[in-house]
Amino acid sequence: MITKEQTILSSSGNRMVLTIREPESIIKGVIQLNSGTCIPQKVYWNFANYLTNNGYVTITFDYSDAFNYTSDVSHPTWIKDIESVFDYIIQEYPESKKYIIGHSSGGQFVGYISNASKIDKLFLIASSNGYIKNLKLPLRIVMSFFWKIVIPYSIKRYGYMNNKILGTSGGFPKNIILELRSWCYQPDFFIPFYKEKQVRSNYHSITSQVKAYHLADDAIANRKSCEYILNLYSNANRNIETLYAKDYSMKKFGHRGFYHAAAESKLWPKFLKELES
Repeated sequence: MITKEQTILSSSGNRMVLTIREPESIIKGVIQLNSGTCIPQKVYWNFANYLTNNGYVTITFDYSDAFNYTSDVSHPTWIKDIESVFDYIIQEYPESKKYIIGHSSGGQFVGYISNASKIDKLFLIASSNGYIKNLKLPLRIVMSFFWKIVIPYSIKRYGYMNNKILGTSGGFPKNIILELRSWCYQPDFFIPFYKEKQVRSNYHSITSQVKAYHLADDAIANRKSCEYILNLYSNANRNIETLYAKDYSMKKFGHRGFYHAAAESKLWPKFLKELES
């Protein structure tokens, strides 16, 4: 495996550093891995290494200012980032099959990139509509407290969502968390926001295969909400599968479990077969 970093200029105006892994022999295809909201690319590195060891170029990256919590970055910037990374793939690997694997929001927004029609296959992992009424009790109450109490308090005190309040590390820039909060109180989630911002929808342009994975124990991304996102890709050959952790010798998935190292022995080989089918 050959690993390198490549700096590109996103159409958002920001410089992005891509982590690119290339197999030392035949290239079967190129895979862009889109992160979930404010999840560092390193969370996906083990999975990316596995795919590269099986013949695929993989590219991971962090969205512009995702970890600069005091920035004024907004979601449309990240759509431009996703689009720009895929433009790089189209330019640098013109003859190769091109795939995108999107985790959470990284799968939600692919339908807004202008070059979406050039995707040969798209995989959505725990990509869901976060409308609060899609959640079961008592999680709905917990999330209401988070959106209405915790977020305003954190922004007033720190100027952004500081996860230290919750006893964990990391956080969210102000605009990102406020936009997400607004979406979670609308049945159509982010659709009205992007219409208002005049961000063009290109979901209809994807006519290849789109496969969604619903992780059965993921309380936030339940099957109903995952189906909503999948069905936005209205002209694609689409299907959804529910995965149960016990079937892959894992204790639980949660929201990120697809990428945990414990998934390598059984789940990742299954995915590889579906990628190559």
